[in-house]
Amino acid sequence: MALVPWACCPWLVLLCACAWGNPKPVDLQTKDVRNCSSSPQYLPVTVVNTTEKLTALRQQMHTHNLSAYIIPDTDAHMSEYIGEHDKRLAWITGFTGSAGTAVVTMGKAGLWTDSRYWTQAEREMDCNWELHKEVGTAPIVNWLLTEIPARGHVGFDPLLFSIGKFFLKSLHLSTAMKVTQVPWDVKK
Repeated sequence: MALVPWACCPWLVLLCACAWGNPKPVDLQTKDVRNCSSSPQYLPVTVVNTTEKLTALRQQMHTHNLSAYIIPDTDAHMSEYIGEHDKRLAWITGFTGSAGTAVVTMGKAGLWTDSRYWTQAEREMDCNWELHKEVGTAPIVNWLLTEIPARGHVGFDPLLFSIGKFFLKSLHLSTAMKVTQVPWDVKK
């Protein structure tokens, strides 16, 4: 049996195997997700600039006297798979995940999604958007109650909400503000 010259030093083989087999982990968090708190802001190449879209939506909100507008991740048929022309949430936010709700006020914009999509949202949204890591109706309603003035008007497209979602949201909001049905009218 032929011996390899380095076979007499098993510790050296083990050391080399550990060094080559376990490279140092790369911190991807600093390279592929947005950092809106740094100066200048860091945005990965996957981010979509939504400034013009938000400006257009806010102009429509002003026209309809709305303080906030809610954009769900659904289409008019409540389909599981949404056609490209119905992806309102992706168009306005840049976020392409399949679960989320966006709310736009005259001064802020927020996206609520679950933990499956937090990293994806940080990679796709620009700094116009706040990512809220909560799900359900209550966090959105609480945020609206703190962000918009008393008796403010909240708009949404009635074709994009199921009866259950509509009544749940309007029940929570009705005591503090007016809920207004306004169809989606921002031009793509």
